[in-house]
Amino acid sequence: MNNNSMSINNKFSLITSNIPVDLAFDFITKTDIQQCLEYLTAWYCKIGCIQLFDNEKISSLGTILSTDLIKKVIAKLPTVDCDDYKLQNDMENQFNQKLSTLYNFNIKKFLIDFKLANNSANLARVVCKYSNKPIMFNFNVPTLENAWDSWNTFRNMTGYSIQIGIVLCLTKYVPTHDEMSRWIGEPVCALSISTNLFNLNKKGNPVLSEDHEDILKIAIQQKWTVILSGEPLPNMRDYFYYIIFIAKNINIPDPVIFCDDLLQLPLQPLRDNLMSCVYHVFEQDPVKYTQYQKAIHLAIIDKKVKNIVIAVIGAGRGPLVKASLRAADLAAVNVKVYAVEKNENAIPTLLMYQKNIWGKSVDVVFSDGREWDPPEKCDIMVSELLGSFGDNELSPECLDGAQKCLKDDGISIPCEYSSYLRPVMSHKLYSQTIRNEAIDESCIAKSKDAAFEQSYIVLQPNSYKPTKTKKLFSFYHPKKTLESNARYKCLKFEITSNMQLHGFSGYFDAVLYKNIMISIEPLTESFGMFSWFPVYFPIKDTMFVKSGNIISVHFWRCCDEYKVWYEWCVSSPNQTPIYNCQGKSNSIRL
Repeated sequence: MNNNSMSINNKFSLITSNIPVDLAFDFITKTDIQQCLEYLTAWYCKIGCIQLFDNEKISSLGTILSTDLIKKVIAKLPTVDCDDYKLQNDMENQFNQKLSTLYNFNIKKFLIDFKLANNSANLARVVCKYSNKPIMFNFNVPTLENAWDSWNTFRNMTGYSIQIGIVLCLTKYVPTHDEMSRWIGEPVCALSISTNLFNLNKKGNPVLSEDHEDILKIAIQQKWTVILSGEPLPNMRDYFYYIIFIAKNINIPDPVIFCDDLLQLPLQPLRDNLMSCVYHVFEQDPVKYTQYQKAIHLAIIDKKVKNIVIAVIGAGRGPLVKASLRAADLAAVNVKVYAVEKNENAIPTLLMYQKNIWGKSVDVVFSDGREWDPPEKCDIMVSELLGSFGDNELSPECLDGAQKCLKDDGISIPCEYSSYLRPVMSHKLYSQTIRNEAIDESCIAKSKDAAFEQSYIVLQPNSYKPTKTKKLFSFYHPKKTLESNARYKCLKFEITSNMQLHGFSGYFDAVLYKNIMISIEPLTESFGMFSWFPVYFPIKDTMFVKSGNIISVHFWRCCDEYKVWYEWCVSSPNQTPIYNCQGKSNSIRL
């Protein structure tokens, strides 16, 4: 080997170290299985899509059955759909025979071409037949203008099977930004790029057009596998080098481990005593307490007094107490802090801080803030009772009850917060809800549709949100009069692209004091703050919404003596029932 060859190999090895994208190759013609696997290893590919049948006979797999190489193989199967019943029956029998043979070789991942011109009913029926087996069907779907409508029809026929995935196949047609955003709401696992779509640059290296490269960047950011398809070429490494180069020059956000698209029930801190580990996670937030400290400091300055009294309602393990003390030090005032907390799990930590660090400047009060009878009126009331939907952890009720601790000119931090909604399409969220086990056990016996009659806290990266948010409910503190916290509002959203409505995403923002805010609302989001994930309100009666349609959603915040709950329904373009009527499936206990 000459020095030049060694230099090229070292360069490729350097580029392919710590590859930030999963690579794969789709062999479009029948190739020897062992040769395919050697190619995959040489090209740093984790997966190979391979045609394993030749003249209806399976290639020899014996050489790889005893190794982990079998995990690299996605077997290609013929599609099944036509209008002629006899031909359809023959196609289905061949499909079943090939799948059964491959399944016996422990191959459980399959790739099928999705034909847009077909109605896909027979293909959907075949997929549903294998719902009792641990099989994954991936479908090559071309990125053509009307491809999503055909896919949506097929997906609905499968009943939102968790066994189906999409391999988006780039074509000469370049999808619009909105079309790509819509695909993100589908179970896309990979982007497939034919080697025929590449051009040679001035140096003779294969590159994509700028428009196609933008699609590749989206795929990498979404952490999709990137599949090259075609005939193995002598310079195949140059194609993968290009993809790796693009990937290494993209800012890929660090994932929140195990949280993406994972449905979780909201916390109920009034009903449940939170464990120390829950406090620990939220206390690591690098943004929230900085913003609180700024707000408290500004409020102290505006008070223009040398002695300040602060009540922290819901002190937890003390982060807001610490923020209050630091703010007072910065303002050079004397401070008395009442740390009011009802959770017996948090009290020992507060008492430890009081004894060893805070001293007489802090009084620890073991009480519900609504029931606390303060020994003196406070200048500032501080709380972090906000949920992902603003009021969904009963901040309005808690602060109404604690307002008696404030002086007439007292300041509440936060002083205002609002909830926001927008429509969402997400195959993953909806299919999870169908099979969801995260149901409020105190209510499930009362409703057969309980999974669709409650809200979830969930990161939603694999979703399509076609509109900006609209404000729903707002709350203000302190109040001159303690009126009801029940609310109702109808929001209307104009849709500009066809979509499947699966529910609504919820957010909040809060004004802590004056211009100091915290927010998870997308337009005003506090960058780097992770204490709150968005909310998902599902609808069981999912509906196809055409471009130009108006989605009208009605939302209620309902209250009685013992609980608070939400009810919601859609009235256009189609009517749904009112979900969670009278809080039958989900409520927040006072």
